[in-house]
Amino acid sequence: MELPEGFLDNRYWNGNGKAICIVAKEGAVKDWAAYIFADDGWSEGDLIVETIKRGMKLLEKEARAFFPLIELKYRH
Repeated sequence: MELPEGFLDNRYWNGNGKAICIVAKEGAVKDWAAYIFADDGWSEGDLIVETIKRGMKLLEKEARAFFPLIELKYRH
């Protein structure tokens, strides 16, 4: 699976034909943000790409709960 530019990490769950993905992506100025998106059971790789393109941005507190090891400044 080829990961998109800026990809840092992800969380992916798929059950009963529904999938949820949360992706951490690095920004252009050494910051990062996390996005969440859901679909009808796409593959993990396809959902990572769509989450970066169309996902909803998480608040910093939520994002750091999923990715506590990312030390970059969070993009607000």
